[in-house]
Amino acid sequence: MCGSVASSGGVSTHTRKLIENLSVEDSEILLYNYYTNEDNAKTTNIEKVYRRTFGLFFEILSNKKKYEIIHDQTSGGIFSFISSITASIASKIAGRKLIVTFHYSNTEEFVKKYKPFFNFVLKNVDTMILVSNKQKDIISKTFPQYSNKLVVIPNGYDSAFFFPRDTDECRAMLGVPVNKKVIFNISNLIDIKGHKYLIEAIGNIAKTRSDIYCIIAGKGYLLETLEQQIKDFKLEDYIKLVGWIPDDEIPIYINTSDFFVLPSLGEGNPIVMFEAIGCGKPFIGTKVGGVPEIIASEDYGLLCEPASSEALEKTIMLALNKNWDTFKIKEYAESFTWKNIAKTTKSIYGQTL
Repeated sequence: MCGSVASSGGVSTHTRKLIENLSVEDSEILLYNYYTNEDNAKTTNIEKVYRRTFGLFFEILSNKKKYEIIHDQTSGGIFSFISSITASIASKIAGRKLIVTFHYSNTEEFVKKYKPFFNFVLKNVDTMILVSNKQKDIISKTFPQYSNKLVVIPNGYDSAFFFPRDTDECRAMLGVPVNKKVIFNISNLIDIKGHKYLIEAIGNIAKTRSDIYCIIAGKGYLLETLEQQIKDFKLEDYIKLVGWIPDDEIPIYINTSDFFVLPSLGEGNPIVMFEAIGCGKPFIGTKVGGVPEIIASEDYGLLCEPASSEALEKTIMLALNKNWDTFKIKEYAESFTWKNIAKTTKSIYGQTL
């Protein structure tokens, strides 16, 4: 398995959890980490590029007797995707099967911009795993000759970590008001996550009801901008930015909420969506990436168009007034545990061999 295993990030979580659960499935996994350690801040860009090129090339060739399949976890932009180019060349020299999992929210833009590189990888790969049918449709239309190589396996969640807990107890642990409708969001504080639309929506809702309380977790370059937006709208009593939170607190925060909101402008197949429904919480989001494929019923959540605070406001209001079935949401989420995702991935290994 070749991938980025760092302290945070969707691809890192996917890679780490897949390895853990494949190991349980009696598959021996050798990891080649594109980071020199799990703290990505301590790995320089030069080291990252080297490990995706020359480092990966030598790793594949020098250890070819130890494995049967090369599985590369890659994404966009080009400095991540370059690992798949390296693996495509090295796999042919080593005489080993190659599987690539491509994670990226802006698949159409990436494929169009780097069409020759993507074509090269598709030509040489044995199987390409995608995390949504939307990705598959985009790539199939551009490269119909390789459509038989494409399979879809969504992201997943850790059911031993993300499960329904007592809401009042979780709120007491974190000092969250017990008499409020709590909305939770966790994501990097960057433009594509759409936080400004969430704050605008909460601002409009707060004009008519005072029982809402929105918690936003995460770090990023927009922190000061969002803090100022909250002050400008006078929403300090309605929205709280809690910054980065450790992994073991994420399920507690999710379980304090009445529902989870992700107002992204673009996504692939967000892992946090699976974590939210794994806790039995409805997912309120936007119709981007593979999200509509998972939230395919209003029993599990509600979706709206991206980049619209008005649409998000209406959707949140519907969610606030809806009676949600926690058990039904949790039961649906079970098919997306990492254990089940690993079983499906292992079957792809068998088919590829």
